[in-house]
Amino acid sequence: MDKKTILIIDDVKFNIRAAQDVLGEEFKVIGALSAEAGFKVLSHTIPDLILLDIIMPETDGHQVLKILKTTPRFMHIPVIFLTADSNYETEVEGFNEGIVDYITKPFVADVLKKRIQTQIELAEYQRSMEDKVKQKVAEIEDMYDLLAVSFAALAEYRDSTTGGHLKNTAIYFKAFIEHLQDCDRYMDQLNPAIVSKAIRSAPLHDVGKIAISDNVLRKPGSLTDNEFERIKLHSVIGGELFSFIGEKVSDKEFADIAYVICRYHHEKWDGTGYPEGLSGTNIPLLARIMSIVDVYDALTSERPYKKAFPHEKAMAMIAEKSGTDFDPGLTNEFLNISEKIAECLRTKEEAGSEKYFKLPKHIFEDVKDIHSITRKSEEV
Repeated sequence: MDKKTILIIDDVKFNIRAAQDVLGEEFKVIGALSAEAGFKVLSHTIPDLILLDIIMPETDGHQVLKILKTTPRFMHIPVIFLTADSNYETEVEGFNEGIVDYITKPFVADVLKKRIQTQIELAEYQRSMEDKVKQKVAEIEDMYDLLAVSFAALAEYRDSTTGGHLKNTAIYFKAFIEHLQDCDRYMDQLNPAIVSKAIRSAPLHDVGKIAISDNVLRKPGSLTDNEFERIKLHSVIGGELFSFIGEKVSDKEFADIAYVICRYHHEKWDGTGYPEGLSGTNIPLLARIMSIVDVYDALTSERPYKKAFPHEKAMAMIAEKSGTDFDPGLTNEFLNISEKIAECLRTKEEAGSEKYFKLPKHIFEDVKDIHSITRKSEEV
């Protein structure tokens, strides 16, 4: 079995040699006579543990420790202060700064080895537990993705006139929001956690259509005013669904994001949308983003009552609605990534879900199976 690596940073050669003599049989020991030399070693080697002297010229142990604990690459390396300074206040300060142990010189060889071995084992155990947590989180996120796509697929089946809409809007939404995430104007509101959950929520924006009756939802001709009012309820129903879910689950942020997208994606910048007639920035940002990609997909998709518009025409029509239907700032950013959106449009049929979600490619294809299950239940 390979020996564990220990880096000792101490400005006294004798101390390094003493540590190497004691630890050399069981560990690979690398010595560094200064903080600068220590960081040079760290540039190419990540040790299993660092023995760090406190009192050193130029950069002392506390300064080195601060750098280690604020650098992602080094922050998980266990650090032991190995020093002649036996002041308890210094010891407490070290623990507050993140050391795992404090050993005074001169040290007892067997005690030093045992305490080093203990800290290495604890660090390995912690890493293994963190890996298990990450794996469990990934499994939960995969389950969320599967439920989101499956749930949205049921809604899409109910509205048979909008085939592919859930996948298409998810594709455009992801491309758009990831662009906005890098824009100074929006990055503060679009941190990685929000973006990830918003992308997962995107296919659910029309989930409220599950509760709309077939004679209205699947009507091939134009709707009466009363029928249109009933269609508009899908945004309220979808919002209420996630409001209810938010009261029952621990991940309330996901439910809140899905609620916002479902309820408000038909609001318009000038206040003429529904269900609440919100205007301007009173409309949540994620809903304003969804409203643009939702309309873009509707324009570029064929429907029983219309042909699909080409990309350039759809973009021109969206630009015309800037300041009335759509947020002008977001509209400009959408137009700025016109080529990226056009590429999404060109490749949407071949775009597997693995490019836009963490799901296997077959999940979106298996939407057909969900539809067939629904049909069988209707026949029964």
